[in-house]
Amino acid sequence: MKALVLLHGLCGSPQYFEQLEPLLDVEVHAFILPGHAGTEAGPETMDQFADWVIEEIRLRNLDKPLVFGHSFGGYVTTNLVRRYESELSGFGLIHSTAASDSEEAKEKRNAAINKVIEEGIKPFIDDMIPNVFSSDSDPALIRQAIAIGYEMTVDGIVNAQRAIRDREDEVNTVEATELTGLFIYGEKDPNMNEERAFLGASRHTTAVVPYSHMGMMEAPQEEAAIINQWLQEASHEKI
Repeated sequence: MKALVLLHGLCGSPQYFEQLEPLLDVEVHAFILPGHAGTEAGPETMDQFADWVIEEIRLRNLDKPLVFGHSFGGYVTTNLVRRYESELSGFGLIHSTAASDSEEAKEKRNAAINKVIEEGIKPFIDDMIPNVFSSDSDPALIRQAIAIGYEMTVDGIVNAQRAIRDREDEVNTVEATELTGLFIYGEKDPNMNEERAFLGASRHTTAVVPYSHMGMMEAPQEEAAIINQWLQEASHEKI
């Protein structure tokens, strides 16, 4: 079976997957995206983020891995599917979407960029992170995610937000690809509905979990079971 690359969300790190990873029935490589987890500020476009990931895949000599992305990592993943399909064996969107930002969402990105420039990292993270969990999420997990977010730099947040804001719509990409895919949606996600999460997923496997945007932290065993089942089924398709 091919290796699995995990890409974390905005202001996140591989720690998002630390409970999920050991439960997966596959060799896992969780990347730190540029500008995150104490690294230098990353690129400003989704193409550049995807280029960085594919170069990392090549440097690690991973032969056509599966790539799963959470949220922002999912946006990078769909870009990879469009531009580097022949170097992948399959993909997954974990609490993400193949759709581009609406005009309203783009304005929110701009406001977020201004906020972090004017007020700094901590006020931005303190506002952003609790809003990706649900009202009944474990406060300890929220505190953990906030601590991870504090490792960002202002430029890292600004560049990533610009890349997200200006990304291509990839609904047709995931609909048309010959790769097999898995889409996981948390029904308590405060910022996304099921329809948007599953755009382009008609030919792929979909799963709904009763958790928030951070389901892989809240329910690692349940999400690992979904992924392992998908891996087993997909292996019959010789991924």
